[in-house]
Amino acid sequence: MNCMPKVSVIVPNYNHARFLRQRLDSIFNQTFQDFEVILLDDCSTDNSVEVLKEYANNQHVSHFIVNEKNSGSTFIQWKKGLDLAAGEYIWIAESDDWADERFLEVLIKQISKNNNIALAFCRTYRVNENGDNLGINRWGEHINPQRWNSDFINQGNDEIENYLINRNTLPNASAIIFKKVKGVKVIDNIINYRFCGDWLFWMLIINNAQIAYNSEILNYFRRYQNATSLKKESKIIIRRVSEYNKIINFAKSKIIQNNNKFDHQWIIDEWFSSKDRLKLLSFLLPPFYRNLKIAFYKQLLKKHL
Repeated sequence: MNCMPKVSVIVPNYNHARFLRQRLDSIFNQTFQDFEVILLDDCSTDNSVEVLKEYANNQHVSHFIVNEKNSGSTFIQWKKGLDLAAGEYIWIAESDDWADERFLEVLIKQISKNNNIALAFCRTYRVNENGDNLGINRWGEHINPQRWNSDFINQGNDEIENYLINRNTLPNASAIIFKKVKGVKVIDNIINYRFCGDWLFWMLIINNAQIAYNSEILNYFRRYQNATSLKKESKIIIRRVSEYNKIINFAKSKIIQNNNKFDHQWIIDEWFSSKDRLKLLSFLLPPFYRNLKIAFYKQLLKKHL
């Protein structure tokens, strides 16, 4: 491993022992080999540490750190990895996902096209717990669906104002590489987030910079019922939607310059699609959510008339 690798690959793990070998093999077998790997375990209760030890002596591994106490935060682990990283670019390779062997090769070419590109990402397949392919992950592609069929480079602020402000069009960190200098500069803004800090992180990285997209499908994003992003318990819903509110308001006040019409219908569709969840709106007092509540009642009336 070079003293100054081009890429630092951060693998933040918690209780993903069953997925780790596939994840790590897909990193170490990349066609682009100028990288270091930072293995981080957040005090797993399964046999993750034993699996990580199998890889700890690989020539690419620069750090292997096991927390004595669980941090309770993915983004604290991200910050730890960034503080340790020596590379120019960062790949946060989530421990339950995996990548095509050409992932780094393709995205390094994409992000290197000009000096103002701060972040590059690729298209993604969704897979289930068993690794079965569920098709292209189209969560971020609902806005202007045809756009995602071709590569593009866009001004970051335009991307935020027309896409990211409406929904997180970069829903999986494993599909992204970004400039370390940008990540280090903004990481402290998301440390206290539990669920949606990545959404704000991407906006802050590309603010006053550029974003590049490659339409090749080079990433496999694992989605399964007990994944944090799919949990629907009441307290989690309340906190998660409150984080949505903070991020949207932050972007509107600090980044967005134009008075665009924002479309957050997906919040209604995802979180308030039952009467039980609708009751949770009583906890959400900002006008933004009162408006959503009115809109949802209108939907219910249409459905039952």
